[in-house]
Amino acid sequence: MPEKQNVPWPQFAGLFLRIGVLGFGGPQAHIAMLRNEIVEIRQWVDPERFEEGLGLCEALPGPASSQMAIYLGWLRHGWIGGLVSGTCFLLPGMLIVLLLSELWRNGQALPSFTTALQTIQPVVAAIIWAFAWKLIRRRTERWQILTAALVMLGVLLNTLGDLPLPAGLLLLLAGLARLFSAPLDQSKGAALLLPLPLGLTAGAGSAGTGLMTGLFSVFFKTGLLVFGGGLVIIPLLQQQVVELGWLSPGEFLDGVAIGQISPGPVVLTSTFVGYQAGWDAGGFAAGLAGAAAATIGIFLPSFGFILLATPLLQRLRRQPRVRMVLEGLLAGVPGAVAGAAVSISATALQVGLPWIQLPLFVVSLWLSVSGRMKPLPLIAIALMIGVLIEALV
Repeated sequence: MPEKQNVPWPQFAGLFLRIGVLGFGGPQAHIAMLRNEIVEIRQWVDPERFEEGLGLCEALPGPASSQMAIYLGWLRHGWIGGLVSGTCFLLPGMLIVLLLSELWRNGQALPSFTTALQTIQPVVAAIIWAFAWKLIRRRTERWQILTAALVMLGVLLNTLGDLPLPAGLLLLLAGLARLFSAPLDQSKGAALLLPLPLGLTAGAGSAGTGLMTGLFSVFFKTGLLVFGGGLVIIPLLQQQVVELGWLSPGEFLDGVAIGQISPGPVVLTSTFVGYQAGWDAGGFAAGLAGAAAATIGIFLPSFGFILLATPLLQRLRRQPRVRMVLEGLLAGVPGAVAGAAVSISATALQVGLPWIQLPLFVVSLWLSVSGRMKPLPLIAIALMIGVLIEALV
């Protein structure tokens, strides 16, 4: 049950807004800021409840830091508090992504802007490869590595058009495969889960009922499947966004870069995609509507899981069958990210400035894998290199 405490609403909302504005550095940095401000400084939540919530959020689909903001608000002020805390945490990043999205549109005709993007893209590709490597290093059992390899192969075949199975369905199938590999008594009742992959992916790439409905549908279903970190959004969205004509592969990569350099979770790349798709269809107002549809769609599952079902989910995640499905799904996540990284790298390195893009990719990959530099400064340096090249050439 939520813990009631007389925390004034302006102070409550202002704190989450401030954390949202300063929320650079990735999910672990966000969670550390939330713990410092809410547990240690203000003591609104005791450490045990914070750790309990973190364990729940790590097991759920969606960005863990955003879900923690929602969860902490729910503890203090119930479901209204969760709505306020989650919205305040995400709003600054969303507004910054919107601003950068409009600057991106206006800068397309400028040579210096184009050159800067061409130097950023290989850095983003390297960051994604480093993320995949970080995930695969945690998988030490043979079945986990095999699952990741098979999912990676499936994503690559899907990209080539040889296997019509999107990444989200592949991950769910990996979860079910893990469940059915258990002894019969542990997998009893697993047939009830079979409709889940089809229900989540059916129509995921269809926008035939209207652009806004299509944006909301695609991003809502993606929000149900973002296990393992925000960059998992890439294999889940990349092909759909390109096939639907919302963005080209290079434009999608630019959107990921904007999501990386903005405060808040990288899942706010959804705001960029929705804005560009809407703007192309109907101008500025449609762009704002598209950004809202995509952003609400991808974060709505997080709000729903935390505000409506926290007690149930805390019990469910202890169930052996549920844990096995999650184990299989999470084992496949590195393969999905690596499969998407292959096509993203091809996009980032095949055009533009090969004499600088390949060295940038290699150096950025080394810095990212070794942990010597975080994504934000890497992208900022690449941006400055692009501007310098355009000024000198």
